[in-house]
Formats: sequence, C-alpha cells, structure tokens
Amino acid sequence: MTQPINKNNFAKLRIANFTSIELSLTHVLNVDSQDVQLALAELRKYADLPYVYILTKEHIKSVVDLLTELKSIRSTCYPHALYLIGGADSGFEELDTDELGLDIIKLDTYNADIIADNIHSYANSKFIFDYQKLKLESNKMLPDKVDVVIVGAGVTGIYAANKLLENKISFCIVDKKDIIGGIWSEYANSTSQVNTSEGAYRIIEKKMRTNRDHSTTREILEDISQLSRNISDHLFLNTEVDRIDKLDNSYQINMTRGQKKHTVKSRGVILAINDRVGTPREINWENQNSYQGQIISGISNAADDFDWQNKNVAIIGMGAFAVENARTALEGGARHVTVVCRRHGTVCPKIIDYLNFTTPYDENFKHDNKSNMRNMLFWKKLYDQSGATQPECWMGKIKHDGHTISVSDIWFIGHYLKKIETITGTMTGMYEDGVIVDHQHRVAADVVVNCVGFHRNASKVKEICNYKEMYNNNYVDKDFMYLADAYIDDDAFNSLFGSSVLEMAKFYLDVYIYFFGRNDYFSMIRSDGIETISIEDRKWSHYISAAATLMKHYPDIYNAARKQVSERTRNFLEAHDLETYIHANKREWVDTHSLLAGRPMSAEACLPYIFQKLIDKKI
Repeated sequence: MTQPINKNNFAKLRIANFTSIELSLTHVLNVDSQDVQLALAELRKYADLPYVYILTKEHIKSVVDLLTELKSIRSTCYPHALYLIGGADSGFEELDTDELGLDIIKLDTYNADIIADNIHSYANSKFIFDYQKLKLESNKMLPDKVDVVIVGAGVTGIYAANKLLENKISFCIVDKKDIIGGIWSEYANSTSQVNTSEGAYRIIEKKMRTNRDHSTTREILEDISQLSRNISDHLFLNTEVDRIDKLDNSYQINMTRGQKKHTVKSRGVILAINDRVGTPREINWENQNSYQGQIISGISNAADDFDWQNKNVAIIGMGAFAVENARTALEGGARHVTVVCRRHGTVCPKIIDYLNFTTPYDENFKHDNKSNMRNMLFWKKLYDQSGATQPECWMGKIKHDGHTISVSDIWFIGHYLKKIETITGTMTGMYEDGVIVDHQHRVAADVVVNCVGFHRNASKVKEICNYKEMYNNNYVDKDFMYLADAYIDDDAFNSLFGSSVLEMAKFYLDVYIYFFGRNDYFSMIRSDGIETISIEDRKWSHYISAAATLMKHYPDIYNAARKQVSERTRNFLEAHDLETYIHANKREWVDTHSLLAGRPMSAEACLPYIFQKLIDKKI
C-alpha cells in the first residue's frame, strides 16, 4: 500500500506528472507538456521542493526541451530523476546521464501504486542525508610544516581550504570532532533552513540546478560533503588544537590527535571556530519535574520524530532557532504556538530578504534610500495587517543588538490565522500543564521547546593562544585570521554581506590571500579605520567598517568585492528573477494559509499579499 508522501518517514519531494496516471500522493503537479514555456512557468511557481518527473514516450521531446530551458537558468525545478513509464526509453538512449545530471528510472508499468512505492523508496534514498558522508578521515600523518593551518571544519573552514587549494597555498585543516560541517551537522535539524536568501549562502556554483531559496539542511550538508572531497587528504578529524604560539615569523601549533601529541609549523593560521554559536545554554526551570508534558530541545534532531499534530506548543526564546521551531511545529499540524520571549526579535518575510540581495548597490555598497524606504513600508504594513508584534526597537533600529533577523513567511501568516502569539516576559517556572511567565501568567502547553540560545565561543581563542586583542579586519596577527561569525550589532542587514557569514568569509578570504606572505600587511593594519579590539568583543560592525577601509585603500580588494557582489546578484537573479519569485512566493503564501487552516483557502481570504505591487506597478 502506498504511504502518503508527507509522512515523517518520507522525504518530501514534488512530482511533475506529465502523464494521465492518477497518483494518490501529495505534492503532485500535473503538467501539460505541449507548451514548453507554459510548463516552465508552472513548474517555477512550485520551487519549494526537489522534483522528479514522470513521463511516457510521447512526452520525451517536449521534456528534453524543458530540461534545456531549466538547465540554462540552473533552476531548482530541474529534476533529480526522470521516471520513464511503460518502456519510454526511446529518445534517451543516446543521452549522457552524467551530462543530464539526473537519474533515469525505467518502470515497465502503469500501475499507480507501484510507481508511488518506487518514488517513496527513491525519495528516502536520495533526500535523507547520510551523516556518515561527513565522517571523513585522512590516513596520512599530520604534516610537520604547511603554509596555513585551518582550525575548524565547518562551512567556513571547508570553504577556506578550497580557496587555499585554488591558490596553491599548502594547508591542513583540523577539527576536534569526528565529523565535518560545524553547526550544520551538530545543531541543525532536518527541517532547518538557511536564514538568508540562497544567493547569499551559495557554497558551490552548480551546473544543473541551484539549491532552493533558503536552502535546507540536506542541501547545505551535501554541498559541504562535495567540497570536502577536494581537500580530504588535508583533513584531520579528532584533532584538537592545544596551543598556538608565534615563533619569529611563523606559528607553532600543538595538537592532540588520538592521544598523541603533534606539532605543526606554519606561516599562517585561519581560525574558523564559530564565535556567536558556542555550547547550548542549559537551563532547569522551577518545578520542572511537576510538568506533565514533554520538554524538547529546539536544536539538532531532538524533535525529528515528534508528533506536533493538535499540540499546544510553548517555545522559550525568540532567536532564529525559536522562529524556525515555530515554523516546524505549525507545518507539523500544531494547534497553537506561544512564543515566550524577553523582547521581540525581528522577523522579515522572504521577499524582503530577497530584495535586500537583489537591489543594486551604489559604488559604496549601499542601497538607495528610496529602495530601503519602500521595503520598510511593505514590511511595517505586513506587521500591521498580520497582527504580529513589531520589535520594540522599531523604527529607530531594524533589530535589537545581538539578535539576527529571522526570515519567515509563516510567522506572519500564523499570526493572521491566530495560530501563533508572543508573550514578553521571563519564564520563571513550570506547572503541571504548562509554563509560568513572570511568576503569574500561565501558558498551557502540551510540549515546551527550549530555544534559549548559545554561549559565545570567543573565550576559546584566548585559551589556545596568547592574544587578548586583534584587529577589526579579522586579523589577529600577520597571516593569522579569526574568520568566524560575531556578535550581530548595528546595521549588518544592509551591509554588502547582507548578514551572511559566508559572504563575509568570502570577502575576507580574498583579503587573506591578497596579503598572505606580504610585508605590506604592516602598513595595512596602520591604515585609518583599522582598529584594535578585544578578541572576546568581536562585532559585525567591526568587520563591516574594516571592509570599507580596505576597499578604500586597496583597489584590488574593492574590485574583488565588486565582483563578488555583482556575481552573487547576477547568479541569484538567473534562477530567481523578481517576477518568477513573486509568482512562486504568492502561490506558497496561499498554500501555507491552507496548510495552517486545515482547509483550502482562497487568495481573497488570506493575509493580503501586498508584494504583488512590486511587479504590477514596477515599484
């Protein structure tokens, strides 16, 4: 018997059905292949899940034409597999499956149940990530000497290693854990998504299909896994750095690997140890043992098998993990979500984040005031119409210091449908049926999700080296860079990095390679605007202002930044042009209302989709 496609044990995907076979599955999109352009437009409205296509012999030519169109823009709607039904192989025999970049699966049957079972098996094998792929290990001995030692094998460390490889700079990369991926493999759950638009968190430029916008954990881990293959001979896991010392013009890094001590000498060091996200905060609430419901962590895979259906959910905290868990609970069928927070974090709809990365920058990497004002007016109107509470810092500041900006459409839709609310205050205890806020307000909850955040990790750097200070351009010393996320203050959202740590890392890796081994490093750090800061007090505003200084004094760095931003924008718009993005976002907007309401809803009954004006009036 065919299992429903949206069960927890079934990886979600979308089936583009070009046949007349009726499939009793969700996420089936029936497509008419006779008009390729109409089919293309219809597919791109549903760009939120990975695709497989089902076709018979008569659809082959038009589907091949459709694949050519999708490949030319590297659309996320380019399928992962073609199901050729009833021996529909004529026309594909001479095609190179490697060149197509997809799987071709032939089924000599028209039986809908058999087809559905096959898709079920394919989805679970293809779209549930195997974490063993991240447990790489070099059989080689640690080198005695390299140009650069990279500490940390998360996204930034793996990306940095590939950049050094491209520039023929020798390196080794070490991590104390037995798995690569950093916070993505340690703290993200299976429903996590990147909290920034796809164009600003693109690890790999792909030939066939880009990742989905606000890419999923699986997509990011697949990219990390792919990048790691290039540098696996230089990667050493279960290797902890004990000490970094400077010796004249080089560094001595003492490490422990499998109970054995090793020393590596290098010309440079890159610390890719996450600063802002350290160890999770642990907390025990008063009378916690009296609570009869379930308490789960909002990080890692703690809630993977949890049944949210008809549950009243209390989420403690309002950072990015809290907003993400609210989405997961509501999509899983929760009856109601209450978010308990000390202050309201800033949440923006996906289209606002999209505009932040696609609006052109001026020569100083600033958006024009008119565009910023337009976006803020849309944003404020959405808060007003949805009933969601604006952050207390508005309109003076876009967000509270220390907070990121969470990106979520379901936040506003959930408020509009009265499925979610926020309560400001401190959780002071628990009672049998829920949580207590400020010693007096009781919130009933079947499940409590702990999203109280993380300790900062900056003190780790002081433990392994003598440095108490560094520079605001991420340099600790000559050829020694601390390349990690930092405390989010001020207007990171409107910087050229767009609050994406990966975009920041890309910029500063260009800087690192530019100055590597060069003595003009010393004149660079004496430039006006390059300042000494506490190594435990790194902030986004530090490396944003330092980037402006570097671009002002070094034309090559300015040109590299201009290239980075222009390519990012061009590549993002290639797969997600504004008109297509609006159509897809509006379709998903209505579908999300229907999902949360538990019944079909018309566009007229939904929270008004005010962003249609962006293409109707070309504003």
